[in-house]
Amino acid sequence: MSDNLIKSHMKSPILSVESETTIQDAGEFMLKERVRSLLVTNQGKYVGVVTKTDFILRVYIDESMDPEADLVLEIMSKPVLSLDANTTMEEARKYMQKNKIGHLGVTENGKVTGMLSKENLLAYFGKLT
Repeated sequence: MSDNLIKSHMKSPILSVESETTIQDAGEFMLKERVRSLLVTNQGKYVGVVTKTDFILRVYIDESMDPEADLVLEIMSKPVLSLDANTTMEEARKYMQKNKIGHLGVTENGKVTGMLSKENLLAYFGKLT
């Protein structure tokens, strides 16, 4: 396996929550699992991604959401943007920068099998310098 491919740096298995999960429950799950993002599912399909930034901007800064009542589908980013697992880290960096995203689905045979974050990119490119 080549070290410059995103499959070498992705986080797997995927952690996810149902779209009908409350914001509070999703946030508590993220804290428990020590992750910065979750994929959001609806009827077994990935429909969005929710990140630590979504919580900060929509719940704490905007203060327009009630974490105990509002659902994660109201703050998630959609659709899930993804790249094939055999994409290079450089291509992933450019794609994430172009789309202004911090988390990216990684697919193998058309199925999302992992997540790549900007932190993964920073760790990889930091090793190269």
